[in-house]
Amino acid sequence: MHVKTLILGAGLTGLSAAYHLEKKGDRDYLLAERQVQPGGLCASYTVNGFTFDQSGHLLHLHTDYGKKLVKKLLKTNLLRLKRRAWIYTHTSRVPFPFQANLFALPAKERQACVEGLLQAAAQTPKAPRHFEDWCLQSFGKPVYELFMRPYNTKLWGTSPKNLTCDWCGPFVPRPSTQEILQSASRPPQKSYGYNAWFYYPKQGGCGALVQALAQNLHGLRTKTAVTQVDLKRKTARLNGKTISFDHLVNTLPLPEFLHMLEGEARLSALAERLTHTSVLVYNFAINRAVKPFSWIYFPDEQDPFYRVGLQSGFSPFNAPQGTSSFYVELPGTTPRGKGTEKRILSALIQKGIIDIHDEVLFSFWQTLPYAYAVYDKRRSRAVRQALQALAKRGCFCAGRYGKWEYSFMEASLLEGLDLAEKLV
Repeated sequence: MHVKTLILGAGLTGLSAAYHLEKKGDRDYLLAERQVQPGGLCASYTVNGFTFDQSGHLLHLHTDYGKKLVKKLLKTNLLRLKRRAWIYTHTSRVPFPFQANLFALPAKERQACVEGLLQAAAQTPKAPRHFEDWCLQSFGKPVYELFMRPYNTKLWGTSPKNLTCDWCGPFVPRPSTQEILQSASRPPQKSYGYNAWFYYPKQGGCGALVQALAQNLHGLRTKTAVTQVDLKRKTARLNGKTISFDHLVNTLPLPEFLHMLEGEARLSALAERLTHTSVLVYNFAINRAVKPFSWIYFPDEQDPFYRVGLQSGFSPFNAPQGTSSFYVELPGTTPRGKGTEKRILSALIQKGIIDIHDEVLFSFWQTLPYAYAVYDKRRSRAVRQALQALAKRGCFCAGRYGKWEYSFMEASLLEGLDLAEKLV
């Protein structure tokens, strides 16, 4: 079998590439997905009448085309929501982002943050060596120690000293010194961050977008696993059969893809320089409707999780009336089991997120093997070398995992469009 374009992985990027190829009149492609259903981490599931995503998956749309595309795909099945997010640290509940809401801290901690910020602002700026330097220069030591260090250590599974700061961009809001100082006495007058507002399907969870993209795609093949790729011969092994191609698009996790390459020892070796974190997700439902929120960050070391989201808060159709559903994100190294479950529920009760009298209707675990590509000191060079070498061989890598980067869903949709335009 031969196709003009072989696309590996029917996550959001792969689906978008295939969708836009067909819109441009090109059906000479095959989109291979090893799972039973398309979508990757953007797929959704129905459990006992509740809709769950695979952890929090929200649509942050910032471009005209991104908004136009999503609205075209979902039509009236779309909600626009305002972020309701907090940080729970010690006895404080601080609106997100922490660094722009110092007013919510106790007087002693608030004063320390102000003094630390002024000290940082008085220093001559230097090129930050790592993420810790970037935080200290941007916010001062107390903000770093209260939130930035403990939270990011949980999230990335390593010290901020081991992380570069080239991922921060839109993901870590950086108010001006004056804005942070003003937040010590009153709430900010504006919202910070790329996720202040977001979109979410009214019904079907995040997977509704996946289904809308996948509908009527002629070249989509699920339960089709790639095991080997030969870039010189332009062939791949899919379910034990050989297929040839003119162009290859990879959206699979970059280290995994590099290990599939036949006769590319130097490229395969680059995979060893790429590290990632995994996430363990505890999902559960209770027999009471809680006060709505979006998500909450937990930097404190005694809390086993680092973020909790209210799945039923994104849409009234995610849970039956009078109930609530949650997702709890923990480091992937956390052991599953009753002991961890008890620690999670006890911490949520202690913080007032659920009540001791609430009945847990059901619960289940999910493991996301690839969650975050770790931005350590080896990542940038290894990714650049791999992507440049692959491009010379006619292979395009795209998406959060194909390019081994930190991004959001709109970026995946737009990269699919960009790929289709290049391929056509």
